[in-house]
Amino acid sequence: TLLSACGNGGGNNNGGEAKSSTPASSPAASGAAGENAGGKLKPEKLKIVLYGDESNRMKELAKTEFNDIVKKEINAEIEFQFLPWTEYGGGKTDLMLSTGEDFATYTDTNYMVKSVAKGLYADLTPYMDGPASADMKKTVDDNSFKAFQLNGKQYAVPVGNKPNSGEFYSALVRQDLLEEAGMQSVSSLAELEQFYDKVHAAHPELIGFAGTDARRMLMYEYTDKNLYWQNDFLAVDESAKDDKIISWFETPEFKAYAQIMRDWYKKGIIPKYAATNTPQLTSDWNSGKAMFWSGTAARPFEGAAAISQAVPTAKLENYFLSRGLPKISRGTYSTAWFVSANSPDPERYVMFFNLLQKNQELYDLFAYGIKDKDYTLDENGRLARLTTDSLVPDWLLMNKNFMRFDKTVSEDFIQKYKAWDDDAIISKTAGFNFDNAPVKNEETKINGVFSEFLVPIASGFVDYDAYFPKALDKLKAAGFDKYMAEYQKQFSAWYAAKNG
Repeated sequence: TLLSACGNGGGNNNGGEAKSSTPASSPAASGAAGENAGGKLKPEKLKIVLYGDESNRMKELAKTEFNDIVKKEINAEIEFQFLPWTEYGGGKTDLMLSTGEDFATYTDTNYMVKSVAKGLYADLTPYMDGPASADMKKTVDDNSFKAFQLNGKQYAVPVGNKPNSGEFYSALVRQDLLEEAGMQSVSSLAELEQFYDKVHAAHPELIGFAGTDARRMLMYEYTDKNLYWQNDFLAVDESAKDDKIISWFETPEFKAYAQIMRDWYKKGIIPKYAATNTPQLTSDWNSGKAMFWSGTAARPFEGAAAISQAVPTAKLENYFLSRGLPKISRGTYSTAWFVSANSPDPERYVMFFNLLQKNQELYDLFAYGIKDKDYTLDENGRLARLTTDSLVPDWLLMNKNFMRFDKTVSEDFIQKYKAWDDDAIISKTAGFNFDNAPVKNEETKINGVFSEFLVPIASGFVDYDAYFPKALDKLKAAGFDKYMAEYQKQFSAWYAAKNG
C-alpha cells in the first residue's frame, strides 16, 4: 500500500555527532556531503532501481527537478529504472548483480544475507560515521541500522522511520460497519466473531477476514507467550529471557490457532474461494467488501485511501484482541538500500540515500513533487494531492519526522500514530541475520512442504487432526530438524555475544 500522508519535522539525533572515519582521499572527507556543495565533488552517475509501475509524472520529474537537485547537492546525474515486483529479490535484480552492473535498490535481511555471501553487495561501513550519512542518522533510529549489519559491517542503509511495532497483531476493523451493528469497539475474539455475525446478517454479500494468516492477530487469544516470528516456521518468546528458538508448527499453540482458523473457514468468516484464489481477498478488501483484516499502525489511513473510493463512508480502526503484553518492534525502517559490489563510488549512493531523509524540503520533493503543481499545503501543513501519480513510493520513504497527512486524517489519529511505539519493546532477535548457506537445500525443501501441506492447515482449509501428522512427517523428511538446529546454533552464538 502507498501512503499519501505525513506530519512535520524535527526528530531526535540517534546517531550523535557525526565523526568522519572516511579516508582523506574520499569525496566526503571534505565535508561536502552535508554542506549542499555538490560542486566540490567529481561528477558521478547513479542508477536507482525501483519496483512497480513508473508514473508519467515520475518520468518527468526524474529528468528535471529530481536530477537538478541531485546534481546540485552531490554533483551526480541520477537515473531511475523501474522493474516489475516479480524481479525483486531475484530475477532481473540477481542478473544485474551477477553481471556487475552499477546500481542501488532496496533489500530485506534475507536477500541481503544471501547476496553478501556471494559478494554482490558493497560494504558501506566506511561511510556510516561521516558526512555522507550524517543527516539520516538524525532521523533513522540506530536499531534500524543494526538490522542490516553482518559481522559488524553495514551492507544496506535503512530508509524510513515509522511505527513498526505490533505489525499484523491488531485487527483492522471497518468501524463504520461496527457502529452500524450497534458496537463501538472489539476487544476479544468473541466480540470480533459477534461483529461478523451481526454484519453478515445485514450484509451477507460481505466477507469477514480479508486474509488467510491471522496467527499474529489472534496470538493473545491462544497463548500467554509473546511470540515473534522469524519466518513461517520459527518464533521466539519475547516474554522469556532466553535464546530458545521455537518450532511453531510443533507447538500446542499452533494446534489451537489452526482450530480457530478451521472454525472461521467452516463458518464463512474466511470465504471458501480463499483456498484457490487468495489474491481475491485483497481485492475484496480494497473494494470495501470485507469486514476486517490484520492491522498495522499506518493501515487505518493507508487502507482508507483505497476503500473510500468504493465506500466513501468507510472508516477503519485498529483493535488488539485480549492483549496484555508489550508490542514488539524490529526497528522503525521501511526497507534498506544496498549498493552493488561493482559500483565505483558507493559513497555517492549513500549521499543520495541521505538526501531522501535530510530535511522537509527534500522529502516533500521526492515524495510529493512540486508544491502547487503536484500538491498543496493548508495552513496546518495538511497535504492535498493535485495528481494521483506516484513518485518515489510513499511507503518506502515513510519517515514520521517529515510525513504529511491529508485533511481526512484526524489530529487524534496522527497523535496515536506517532505514539504507537511508545510502549513497544525491541525484539531480542533485532539485528540477527541467519546465514542459510549450511542448510540451503533443506530450506528449499521445507519451503515446498510449507506451501503444499502446512498452509492449508494454518489457513483452516483442512482439519488439523486429519492432515497434520502427514505434514509433520513431510517436514521432518525435508530436513527440518537439521535446519532448526543450525538456526538455533547461529542465534545462540549471536545472542551470547550480544549479551556477553
